[in-house]
Amino acid sequence: MSTSIKAFAGRAALAVALGVAALIGGTGAASASDFQTQYWSDHCDYGRACVHHVNGSVWNVEHCGVTGLDDYYRHASAHGNPFTVFYKDGSSVYVAAWTNRTIPAKLASGVQVYC
Repeated sequence: MSTSIKAFAGRAALAVALGVAALIGGTGAASASDFQTQYWSDHCDYGRACVHHVNGSVWNVEHCGVTGLDDYYRHASAHGNPFTVFYKDGSSVYVAAWTNRTIPAKLASGVQVYC
């Protein structure tokens, strides 16, 4: 299987997982408007789940449920709810509420915020 087909298959599998999570997640699942509340910043805002990119930028996630990622991050901040960062290699890292921690700078595939 070529690399581009593997990449497409991986993205398709993540899209299906995100769709299923949205369907079974009830009121905690992300809606289309939730995606407008995620943004890059130079810091993690209060009440957000944040992953800090290897370049220093911070991705702020506001909503509960699953958000797709496809990049490298080195730190995580839970300024509110706990969350888990999932990696392309199948591993994951839990970030407890109101904590900051270093995370592996591996290719992340998604984050799930627990509410």
